[in-house]
Amino acid sequence: MTSQAYTLLWISGSLISSFFIAIVVTWSYGYISMLIYQKINKTLEGMLSSFFHTEMEEQQQVIQKLNQYVRHSSLRRELLINCIIQKGEAFIEDHHKQLMNLYEATGIKTFLIKRLSSKRDYTKALACRQLGDLRVHSTEPYICNLISSKNNNVTYNVLLALAKLGDLNNLAQILISNSNNIHFSFRAVIEVIAEFKGPKESKEALFKETIESSDDYMKGILIKAATDGQYEGLDDYYVKYLSSNNMNLKIACLRALSELNNSDYEQFVIGMLESEAWEVRAAAAKGLGKFGTSHSFEPLVKMTSDKEWWVRHNAANALISIPGGKEYAQHIINGEDRYAREAVIAGMEMSD
Repeated sequence: MTSQAYTLLWISGSLISSFFIAIVVTWSYGYISMLIYQKINKTLEGMLSSFFHTEMEEQQQVIQKLNQYVRHSSLRRELLINCIIQKGEAFIEDHHKQLMNLYEATGIKTFLIKRLSSKRDYTKALACRQLGDLRVHSTEPYICNLISSKNNNVTYNVLLALAKLGDLNNLAQILISNSNNIHFSFRAVIEVIAEFKGPKESKEALFKETIESSDDYMKGILIKAATDGQYEGLDDYYVKYLSSNNMNLKIACLRALSELNNSDYEQFVIGMLESEAWEVRAAAAKGLGKFGTSHSFEPLVKMTSDKEWWVRHNAANALISIPGGKEYAQHIINGEDRYAREAVIAGMEMSD
């Protein structure tokens, strides 16, 4: 074997050895870090348990021990925050007064407020989320300072934190005044609204505060978010915006009216069957299937002859689902309109 071959063999062996050593070192570091985290978590959990199961006089001693243990360690303070969050929303709500004292005494509140001024967007977003999860009240002004952030993740967590803190006024104001600058998906806004903490009346008030003053895009999203809540107090908005020029807003209003399951709104939905947009006609037909009465029979029969398949399909299914509608649809089957007949037959087969 030549010296060149020996050299190549030696280099290959060195590389393999280095790679193996790197794997061992990485695994060892990860394993040791895990053990350290577990030990810290166990200690913090023990102290927290003592805090919540001792008398008021002894709680101060536990806080002193916590402060001595955490000291200036960002890692330990971060793990303490996570320990509290992992106890769940119900626990945090039930022990909120005690926790607010704990946040002040251990510096958690100050620590998170300081993090809101970080140069890293990730740190800002995380601080907002944690302030909301922990229900650290009176931090709303600091959180609102970040609403002008260009980072979507920061903006989302600002809104999420305000929702979890139940800050109706600031949340509504931001949604209204910044609707053109908030580039969220429908799902993201739904998540924010769903996290709003407070009685049903407060959430309804949030919708009333925002819907009227928002642009059409945000109106549509907010009405979609309100649909599952079945807020009767928002019915005037739903009816009003059926006359909007925005198709998505009309469809959102139709769905919201349908979910109210109140036949008082039937004529408004029937009227939308005459819309030029087939998507609106299809949504109206589908909605009548949820709360329509015999007043919807004739309009739905007419829609089974619509030129668009989805309109015919939804109209047939709606007609069949209304009490007495299946019998009423029999004359369509015996009629001459082939497309209407096919739509009704398909609907009956699906309902059986």
